[in-house]
Amino acid sequence: MAWGPSGFQHYPWRKKLPLWKGLLVEVMLQRTRADQVAPSFRCLDSCFPTARSLRNMDESGARDLIGPLGLSWRIPLFVELCREIAEHGGRLPRDMSALQNLPGVGPYAAGAALSLHGETRAVIVDSNVVRVLCRFLGVPFDGETRRKKWVEEALEHLTPENDFRAFNYALLDLAMQVCRPRRPDCGICPLQTLCRTGSDVPVASGS
Repeated sequence: MAWGPSGFQHYPWRKKLPLWKGLLVEVMLQRTRADQVAPSFRCLDSCFPTARSLRNMDESGARDLIGPLGLSWRIPLFVELCREIAEHGGRLPRDMSALQNLPGVGPYAAGAALSLHGETRAVIVDSNVVRVLCRFLGVPFDGETRRKKWVEEALEHLTPENDFRAFNYALLDLAMQVCRPRRPDCGICPLQTLCRTGSDVPVASGS
């Protein structure tokens, strides 16, 4: 939490957004680098200013919007999600299970949308967060670890009751900038002295 402000990444969606638009951007961010999503989000933000304007979204428009992000199988689901949001005028439930009943919305998108854009406490479980958690605890991990019950329970325990938005952004930014998949920069990590994986790495000068 103390490190978070210095590591904060200023992406265009990291501002006050309605929950429906926050959910759309979190769906766009799944399995996609944030830098890739930025142009698509700017287009979404300017072309669809209201939830009801999403009724004009069709597969051609969705392909132009999110096609460059890859994973073309998301396009029909994205269109369905936009139509449901438009039908309900952007009024979405602030509930993990209810959000996951929407087309194309999984646990990560639901948790990220609620905690980062919906002013509702929720944990974020994705491969990047799992990497930080498992390295911190010194336990092995792979692509399926994020589905383990203990991971969600650990994050439930760690995520604060009130400052959950700042905590989740700090965790995501730490994974992106410091606890990288390859060549993690343990020497500058704010968690190094407590981390089972990084504690034997020399601390960077001035840390």
